[in-house]
Amino acid sequence: MRLVAEPARFAAVREAVREQLRAWGREDLVDAAVLCATEILANVHDHTDSVECELTLAPLPGPGEGVRLAVSDGSAVLLPQPSGPPPGCAERGRGLLLLAGTADRWGTVLMPGGGKQVWVVLR
Repeated sequence: MRLVAEPARFAAVREAVREQLRAWGREDLVDAAVLCATEILANVHDHTDSVECELTLAPLPGPGEGVRLAVSDGSAVLLPQPSGPPPGCAERGRGLLLLAGTADRWGTVLMPGGGKQVWVVLR
């Protein structure tokens, strides 16, 4: 799914994630996947005008399958880095903590053509 990176469009991504996970029989992952998609999109929209979201069902090491959600953008802004908990009164800075606490794995990669991808794996 390619979309303009503006918050009004993110509801369509959340609904697409819900529908696809239900179609795959992975309703157990809907809440976590929607939370992760929302957090990644909320951060990326500060740095770029468009993004690409990809949701894949993948075999993972160990028993069972998992879901990989990736959001790619063309922004030259550096890869997001965890920096520890923000001060209690801070309005921002908890997105990566939420990803780390929700996903089984997460990470970032530089894209060959420029930009970056933030991804999570959910079991």
